Order: sequence, then structure tokens, then C-alpha cells
Amino acid sequence: MTETEPGAPAGAPESPSLEGPSAFGAIAGTFTSPAATFAGLVRRPTWWLPFLLWIAGIVVVVFVSTPKIDMERSFREMFEKRAEKTGQSISDEQIREMATRSERPPAKAVLWALPFTAATFFLVVLLLWGGARASGSDARFGQATAVWAHANLPNVVGLLVSIPLLMSLPDASETQLSVQRILKSNVGAFLSPESPAFLASIASSIDLFSLAALALLVVGMRKLPSMPPAAGAAVPIVLWALYVLGKSALAAAFLG
Repeated sequence: MTETEPGAPAGAPESPSLEGPSAFGAIAGTFTSPAATFAGLVRRPTWWLPFLLWIAGIVVVVFVSTPKIDMERSFREMFEKRAEKTGQSISDEQIREMATRSERPPAKAVLWALPFTAATFFLVVLLLWGGARASGSDARFGQATAVWAHANLPNVVGLLVSIPLLMSLPDASETQLSVQRILKSNVGAFLSPESPAFLASIASSIDLFSLAALALLVVGMRKLPSMPPAAGAAVPIVLWALYVLGKSALAAAFLG
């Protein structure tokens, strides 16, 4: 027996407005009508397509950017900054040895990046789902996954925009830090390379694509079942702030 709305004739078909969007429709709807799209995703969660787009974007960016990075220069830059802070330095031979051990062909770099990217994706989902449940929501894990997968789409766009910029760079022309400034979508890209690491990391998080993803995430979280509106905004914003502060503290610890 199927349930119908009060007053609806028995056996009447379910209203299309109560159905969820298709996988492809949800991609477009995330940008054109996010509130309605996330409401539909909560009714019928789907997340595989934006997840695959994210993975594919990471694969291409890692494959393209790996030859552009000079690992020896990267290590030298890092240890020079640490030496300015601590007074401790290491020899050129040690730097060359570390660079040699860290260098990987693009295909191998992709294989290293894939499990980390997937694990990070689902770790974010777990934190969001846990935050929602702790706030009183009845959200299922699949619903939280659908919300995060689609809220993350602006970051996918950022990856796509960065690919031609990375391809235009000569091989071994960048360091691990400088390559992150190629896409001028964040405040950190406009700071001096000599800026303190903590400040540079904070500034790099003030990013057009990341903030767009955060805004969509707030919209999506507020659509979860029984989610208090204030908690729908607080959970993603607090988690984002903790991530930014933790990342910046690590940058300050290693780079000064």
C-alpha cells in the first residue's frame, strides 16, 4: 500500500515536487536553485556524480602539477624559513636526499593522492553528520554525503579553472608553496612570499571557491531532517574555522 496526501485520491501518483533530483539535474540545480535542490537531495540522496567529478579533478591537477614542482627548491625553501625561526639548518646533501626520496612520476603521485582524497571526503561527511546528529537532526549518513558532495562543487570548478594555468607552467619551475598561488582566487595569492606562514595560510583560506562551497553547505545542512536552522549554519562554519586554524598552526610550526 502506498501513502497518499490527505484528500488525494487513492492510487494517485506521487507529486513530482516530492521526488529528488536526478544525478545530473542535481549538479545544475546546485548552482541555479540550491535550496530546492538540497531539499530534493535530502528526500532522495545521490552523491556519486559530484564525488567522481571531485576525484577526477584531483587526479588531473596532481598529474599536471607534479612535473611543475621542483622538490629540491621546495625543501630548501621550507628549511630556510625554519632556520630563520629556529636557527637550525641542514646540509645541502640532506636536502638533495630528501628531494630524491620525495620525487615521484605523475602516475605514482596520483596513486598516492587518490586514497587520501577519498578518505578526506568521507571524513568531512562523518564530521558533518556527527555535528548534525549532535544538534538534534535525524539525518542519515547518505543524506549528509549528498549535501557535502554537492556543496563541494565550487571547489571542483576551482580545480577545472586551475588546470590550464598549471599546464602553462614550465616543468620544475615552481615550489610546493608557489604553485598554490597560481590561481588568484584567494587573498593569500596576493601576499608577499615573505609573509608569516600563519598569516599566509589564513589568507589562502579566504578563497572564492571555498567560501562558495561553505555557503552552499550551510544551505544544504539546514535542509537536513529536524536540523535547527542556527545549527545548520553553525556546524559547517565552526568546522571550517577549526580546519583553517589547525592548518595555519601547522604551517606556522613548520614554516615559521
